[in-house]
Amino acid sequence: MNVVMRRGLVLGAFLLPWMAGTVIAGRLEKAFEALNVHNYFLARELFAKEVRKHPAAAWYGLSVIHGRANNPFYQLDSAFAQALRADAAYTAAPDKERLRIARVGVDGNAITAQLEHIYGIAWDQAVAVNTVRAYDGFARTYVRSAHVPEAIATRNALAFQEARTTNTAAAYQAFIQGYPDAKEIYEARSRLQEAVFREAVPNGTITEYERFLAEHPESPYVRNAEDELFRLSTPHRTPQELHGFIQRYPANPNVPSAWRAIYDQYTRDLSADAITRFLKDFPDYPYLSELTADYRTANMVLYPFRKDGKWGYITADGIEQVKAEYDLAEPFSGGQALVGIGDLVGTVNKSGKVVVDIQYDDVLDPSEGLCTVERGGRVGVVDRSGRLVVRMDYEDVGEFRNGIAYAEKDGRYGYINAAGDVVVPFLYEGASTFQNGMAVVRQNGVYGVIDARGGLVVPFAYDWIEGFALPVSRVRQGARMGLISPFGDVLLPVRYDHVGVFSDSLALVVEKDRCGYVDMQGRLVIPVQYEANEGTLAWGDFHDGLAKVMVGGKFGCIDRKGGKVLPPQYADVGRASGGLVPVKKRTKWGFVDRAGKAVGEPRYDQAWELRKSHARVKVGELFGLVDSLGREVIAPRYQGLSEVQHGLVVATEEGRSGLLGVDGRVRVPLSYEAVELMDARTARVTRQGRLAYIRIADGYFIWKEEGFDAVAPPASPQ
Repeated sequence: MNVVMRRGLVLGAFLLPWMAGTVIAGRLEKAFEALNVHNYFLARELFAKEVRKHPAAAWYGLSVIHGRANNPFYQLDSAFAQALRADAAYTAAPDKERLRIARVGVDGNAITAQLEHIYGIAWDQAVAVNTVRAYDGFARTYVRSAHVPEAIATRNALAFQEARTTNTAAAYQAFIQGYPDAKEIYEARSRLQEAVFREAVPNGTITEYERFLAEHPESPYVRNAEDELFRLSTPHRTPQELHGFIQRYPANPNVPSAWRAIYDQYTRDLSADAITRFLKDFPDYPYLSELTADYRTANMVLYPFRKDGKWGYITADGIEQVKAEYDLAEPFSGGQALVGIGDLVGTVNKSGKVVVDIQYDDVLDPSEGLCTVERGGRVGVVDRSGRLVVRMDYEDVGEFRNGIAYAEKDGRYGYINAAGDVVVPFLYEGASTFQNGMAVVRQNGVYGVIDARGGLVVPFAYDWIEGFALPVSRVRQGARMGLISPFGDVLLPVRYDHVGVFSDSLALVVEKDRCGYVDMQGRLVIPVQYEANEGTLAWGDFHDGLAKVMVGGKFGCIDRKGGKVLPPQYADVGRASGGLVPVKKRTKWGFVDRAGKAVGEPRYDQAWELRKSHARVKVGELFGLVDSLGREVIAPRYQGLSEVQHGLVVATEEGRSGLLGVDGRVRVPLSYEAVELMDARTARVTRQGRLAYIRIADGYFIWKEEGFDAVAPPASPQ
């Protein structure tokens, strides 16, 4: 028996309580008697004749007939209209009439029950059809039903899904106009803006982006269009392209970046000649004050030095440039260095002038020319000139991106601009730095994503969200991971034990004891077919176009298309880099090229990947070095060997350190407790706790701390 029939018959069993012990009298009673025995033809005829005399009871009886599916008169719309008439008639009926029809079981409760019965059938029908039209019709018709809010919400959700499926500006606009109170309205507006932008630039041409900017100056995608104009106008980032962009689009926010890109290309070595040539070619450069400062410091290299327990800076010739009066002096980064007096820190420039006042507990590295500073548990922001631009009102301030940074105040997080104005209210339990116009925030213990205006673009539904440095983000729910788009669309179901970071545009996915690789669209481009163990998370990512895989307990390498570059025949495989791959055969390590051809015999106990065209190797406890052709340029004889920097390595033998060239020649004798390579020209050495700087080219000490017990350098490096 169907739902409608069952509703009608069950209700009918309780409609006529007057029948028990009641003598049938008039036509109304006969009508209800006929109804009780399912003589619907007679009952309908009698009820129709009683409409004028007893309207509430007659309309009620007719509604019951038309509301039952077990008779030919079943018609739900008629039943509903008759129930409403019964309700209206009963409301208007005098007490005498109410007493009269109560004897046949008709009162306010009975009429209400009949309406609820009709609502129930109508709701079942709407759910069975499950369309926007069905739910909309229910909500408009049965306005007093308790199901109306659910009908409206379901209708709105279905309508929004239809708009998303169509995914056009017209579809989203129609949804917004048709359902202005829907909870999906904000997302619809966001998607509308994206669709308008997408449809305005179908071919991604400069002309289309220019037209979009002219026609949609208030769109949140204006910056996207401006960035695309910058990209399209400067495909090779040459000074000529960059300067042409500046002249054509002077109001574009990428103009400062274009100017500095030209400047950086002209002055990579930061020499006075390069700056002069730049000014000659580009006399309209707007940042002359920065350029002037660069002139003064262009060829100046400074190193921290210690005198009488205090720190300052000397030049590459050992001349004191910044007086030793600080308790702390960090190496220079750009034009400023962190210095400290007592427990307080600030910064100085290369002339020794204080830039950021030495009054803070901490000064963080700059971001977009702004530094976060902390004092007494309160945090603010200073600009590159040391001026406090954001007051010390916060518990934390993050890195600025596009002029916006997260901040914490009274235990809640929001976002501020470079002037300290609040741009996103302090609503969140946690917040992160904006990446590509979006930031991860935490609320009620779960994570979501907002845009630069504070609008929610990914709902609070995850235990962790990585963020959108890429056009895709890893997410976690419980112990499972997946991928989502910037709109929150699930690209890769949240079902995997692990999803790795994207490298070479692919990410490792692990499911139980198998692994594969997924692209940024969530497509498994390399099926989950390779073996995975507890170490796969550490070694399974792609590097330099290759990924290590395991088959039958053996290791090999595949390329980005899943092709087997190195067959799985090795006991282990190291990270690919350059033209060589470290491999382990049985118990020894060696190298093969990318075609799998062995480069020498495996004879090392450990081998690392190529870095700076050289790879470290180890025999027993001793380190050596091979070059990009697999040739052993430094035999394994040293207790320690650093990575290559500036063609040099720090080597340690019998507890003493020095510098070797990549050809194995000693450049700084192995005579010191510690050696630190400052740059390609200079090394800092430590002996008995005292410091000195050595010029690598000839072993000359450019400066020694008082009491430094130096050994005489060799006449010429060996």
